[in-house]
Amino acid sequence: MSNQTDAVKMEQRVHQAILARNLLRQGDRIVVAVSGGPDSVALLACLVALSSRWKWDLIVGHVNHGLRGDESEGDADFVKKLGNDMGVSVSVRDIRLEKRDAKLSKQSFQAYAREARYHALERILWERNATKIALGHMADDQAETVLMWMLRGSGTGGLSGIPPKRGERIVRPLLDIPRIDIIAYLKQRQLPYRMDSSNTEPVYLRNRLRQDLLPHLKEYAPGIVHTLSRQAEIIRDDHEYLENMATEFFQDICVMKDEQQLELDTIALLALPLAIRRRVVRCGFQQLKGNTKDLRFDVVQRVLDCLDHGQSGWTMKIHDIDIALEYDRLVFSTTSVILQDNVNSLPLNVALPGDVVWPSTGQRMVISKHNPAEVASPSHKLEMHLDADTFTPELQLRSWIPGDRFCPKGFGGRKKKLQDFFSDVKLPRSQRAKVPLLVSPEGILWVGGMREDERFQVSNTTTSVVKATLTS
Repeated sequence: MSNQTDAVKMEQRVHQAILARNLLRQGDRIVVAVSGGPDSVALLACLVALSSRWKWDLIVGHVNHGLRGDESEGDADFVKKLGNDMGVSVSVRDIRLEKRDAKLSKQSFQAYAREARYHALERILWERNATKIALGHMADDQAETVLMWMLRGSGTGGLSGIPPKRGERIVRPLLDIPRIDIIAYLKQRQLPYRMDSSNTEPVYLRNRLRQDLLPHLKEYAPGIVHTLSRQAEIIRDDHEYLENMATEFFQDICVMKDEQQLELDTIALLALPLAIRRRVVRCGFQQLKGNTKDLRFDVVQRVLDCLDHGQSGWTMKIHDIDIALEYDRLVFSTTSVILQDNVNSLPLNVALPGDVVWPSTGQRMVISKHNPAEVASPSHKLEMHLDADTFTPELQLRSWIPGDRFCPKGFGGRKKKLQDFFSDVKLPRSQRAKVPLLVSPEGILWVGGMREDERFQVSNTTTSVVKATLTS
């Protein structure tokens, strides 16, 4: 069998992978990420060979970090010549990275550089009006990734390895092809390539896996690269299914959500299978934080353990998210919510007649004065009538403070701590600062939208009525 035939077979494998996984479409304009290494050179050559069949427009994208001095500059010159030889335009992006920036972003320098590389490639995509970015990750990269996450004790997310597609734009057509076949293809096509000297530095875990662990594993299982790649694909499908289920359950049991806070129904949460329960908790963090980076298994388990004990009132802080069990609600909130509540607790003066917006909820408190004959009895909890002669008209709107007491209507004129009242009606702690209190020098007139004070109620002898209404 000729080398030419073997090379065509390799390109056909890439063609089949693109079809099977719907990675690319007819007429795509593709930024092919080429570092100069064997995998990216092989990717470019395969896509060039297939481009007439698919009517693709190819652009070589190269990111020069400048981290290896003359070697980095040599890579950039090599890629420019390679693109010219293959008749493909080349776009090179020079970026300079500082280790202190990686520390500030709380990432390893490798992860920081990888993120910067993706951003640079995305800029090329937008500038060249391209539709896809093709990366040269291959089966050996997949095997190394699975091993690396396995050693770190990852769950199914990490063991899923490198996905063939990331979002709508990033694709990896070589992910099923082992390094040995890549090198053979380059030899058959007589294509040169560059070797990155940093790939041999033992300081990086991936390099140690590549140089030490994988060769030993191949002695026991010669097909270990294929086995780990297949394992990643199986786990990826399972992981995606479970994640989709968890997202649906999260939406079902989330009883309140905004940009800074959300609440889950704990009874419904505890009824879920453990595998889904863990994911729903992770989903809670993701909704507020934007990702679940650094959210370890033991942290999620600590939340579930506290939840199992069922004692309301516990709180914990995980990264910059506060989590608490409040009666039958598992509450997630950002630190900014607490800070904002403290700001919103400042008293607001309310004129009579007049109105004021309550910042915690955006509701408007409207105060007006009437003759008793002009107003009907309140028809809902957001409206309250008070006897104007029972209090001084120096009104304020404020949040509750420890020690607040009032005489709830229907309590026989006895005083009750507001904190105990909130507990009786099972109002979560996270919501208490949001309740507007209408107060006068004589005391709390109305726990807004919840309960009035019996001492200031309208009676048969009332000659003037103060009407208070909460509107959205």
